[in-house]
Amino acid sequence: MTTTPEERRKNWNILVPYNFDSLSDIALQEAIALSKAFETGLVLLHCNPDEPAKQRLIEIASHIIANHGIKTQCFVPDGNIPELMFALARKTESILIVIGHDCKKTSLQSGLNKTMREMRKSRTPFLMVPEGLHSKSFRNIVYCMGYQKTEKEKILWASYFGRICKSQIHVVMPKASDQFFKTGIRSNLQAMDKLYNLAEIDHKAVPVDANVHKAMSSALEYSNSIQAGAFIILTTLRPDIFDFFSGTDDIVAVRNIWSVPVLCINPRDDLYVLCN
Repeated sequence: MTTTPEERRKNWNILVPYNFDSLSDIALQEAIALSKAFETGLVLLHCNPDEPAKQRLIEIASHIIANHGIKTQCFVPDGNIPELMFALARKTESILIVIGHDCKKTSLQSGLNKTMREMRKSRTPFLMVPEGLHSKSFRNIVYCMGYQKTEKEKILWASYFGRICKSQIHVVMPKASDQFFKTGIRSNLQAMDKLYNLAEIDHKAVPVDANVHKAMSSALEYSNSIQAGAFIILTTLRPDIFDFFSGTDDIVAVRNIWSVPVLCINPRDDLYVLCN
């Protein structure tokens, strides 16, 4: 007997590494909002705890259950945080990992650059949430259309916001004069139109006066102008020498001056499919 997408969603969770600091609180607040939007449970992870930490985490989970009605589980294992986090994400069917940051350090209690290096190993997409109060909702989701085949992962993930959260998807379209870029963008655009029209997802194209290499900045500025709940980007799995000096696109996006949350997806051979 097969299960429906709605039945499978009952097992979904959102994972929050929680270390009892302000950045963890930022991540938790965003995760609660996401759990309500996607109708998922919450998973709180704190590694290498003492007894007081275990009790505090249980109290936080009880508070979430009582005040938000979200099923919340606590895990307090000993060991290496990234390895345990990735394994727990798989075990609990977590669709997202949520991490808070202040552009320098993160709720994983490491620097932003180190956190991004570690998170590029994750098969689970992760949302980087900047500090500060957010008036944003998930009504608007933004990504920039690129020319590579892996762009379809952004297209697919945005569709979940459109289907489940009823978000409007804003697709920023860069200028392209090179035939190679044009062909790649056209192919991805056709795949997007087919999926979004079939699923009846509200979406719009947003042309910008920037090429494929500079469109991200325009897309982030646009995200801020519409108070987007997230900007979706693919991570840079193999940084080159130029990234060493200027920073990889994913880190530049996460550090955006508009405090737009950035949903990072690691490119992979098989598409990350949540539902049919």
